[in-house]
Amino acid sequence: MWNKDKSLILSRILTVAAAIAALITAFFIPAIAEWYEYEMSVEANSVFDRSTMFVPMCVTLYVCDVLALGALWNLHILLRNISREEVFTNRNTACLRRISWICMGVGVVMMIFGLWSSIFIFFGMCALMFGLIMRVLKNVFEKAVEIKSENDFTI
Repeated sequence: MWNKDKSLILSRILTVAAAIAALITAFFIPAIAEWYEYEMSVEANSVFDRSTMFVPMCVTLYVCDVLALGALWNLHILLRNISREEVFTNRNTACLRRISWICMGVGVVMMIFGLWSSIFIFFGMCALMFGLIMRVLKNVFEKAVEIKSENDFTI
């Protein structure tokens, strides 16, 4: 039977798998950038010349890969704390805060790369929106921590 413990274990496994995928992807970023530059060379919607996008795309992908690893690390800490029955704590709120800022950072980086390839503006907006959602979730957790701490001091 499926239960919350199995769900938590699955979440932790998927977080580790995503981190491994991000590490493996880092080795293929130059090939991905070269392929994208070649395949998308006919797109006309860009501010800068498409033939100069290899280096900016590599930089963008490496920065986003490092930020993704940072978000996954914070998610790993959050899931570890939850597995220890430490749910509404300041440490979890800090993890959510860092994840939200990382998502916003990815959004900004993607929007900047949108000057070379306009589709990345869409991806940047999605990352910014996810960062905003994480920020709201962080605020909810922060309020829950405050309520929990008040309840702990009530006799």
